Formats: sequence, C-alpha cells, structure tokens
Amino acid sequence: MLNRSSFICHKNLLACILACLIAVSALFFLVPPPQQTEIAWQEYSLPHIQRDMDQGKVILISAISSKDLLILFYEARYSRDPAMLQFLRTHPVSCYRIDLASLSEEQFQAWQGYYDSLSPLGVVLLVQTPENDAVMETIEVDGDQLSPQHLISRLEKLLVRRNTQGGAGV
Repeated sequence: MLNRSSFICHKNLLACILACLIAVSALFFLVPPPQQTEIAWQEYSLPHIQRDMDQGKVILISAISSKDLLILFYEARYSRDPAMLQFLRTHPVSCYRIDLASLSEEQFQAWQGYYDSLSPLGVVLLVQTPENDAVMETIEVDGDQLSPQHLISRLEKLLVRRNTQGGAGV
C-alpha cells in the first residue's frame, strides 16, 4: 500500500512525464521541417523526362562527369544556392542528373551527337511549347553561364515560352 508521500511523488512524476510528452509533441507541430539544402536530383530517364514535359514542366539536366572536379564545383555552386532552391520550390521544374563518366563509349557518343556538342558537360534545359515542339538550350561549362542567377533567368524565359503560342515573348 502506498503512503501519502509516495503517492504524491508518483503523481508528480506522472505530471512531469505528461508535460514532457506535450512539449515534445508541440515541437513537431511548431518547428518547421528542415529546408532542402541541395537540388533533389533524379536519375536521368528519358521516359520520366518526357512525362514531366507532357505535364508542362521545364527540365533541367545536369550533365556531369564524376571525374571532372570543375563541373562538380559549378554544379555544387548552383545546386546549393538558396535563390535557386527557392525558385525550384515555386516553379514547375524537374531536375535530372547524368554522369557522363559512367556511360559506355557508344552511349557517350550518342549523347554528344544528340546535344551537338564536343564538350557536353554543363546543363541542358528542355521545355515543350503549346504546339508540342521541344525547345532545348545547352549551357556548357563556364562559370558565368552556370551561375545561379543566369540559370534562373534562363529557366524563367523557358517557363514563359512553355505558355506562349509561337514562342513569342522570349
């Protein structure tokens, strides 16, 4: 049988436990989830890219080589930029990454031919116009061209183009 002081001690302990549970629960509801600190890249996939274009999204493809430190530096610079991340959260843009160093020689040559570039590292931007024409822009490795501000500007122009008949306004 519990004496009076033991009963009060247990009652205080239960009150403390309940207060702690309420405080921890309140933290989950009051503290916002952590913000994303880098672009959430999807693995390069033509069917997924086509699906996203059909849904009216602009496509950003980062063409990197895991063996090229310069392109990795440029990608890290724009993929972690707060303005770029905010832009991607508020606009219909899908982001894909392809590591050209992991491609076979045949796949690499097909990539070069498709994007008509001898040095196909950098960024590829794609959009589908209202006439169902695909518009592609490439930005090769260049510090100024791969700056977050420049990429946002190019993405904004493609977002306008995706909504404009005949591509006017670009």
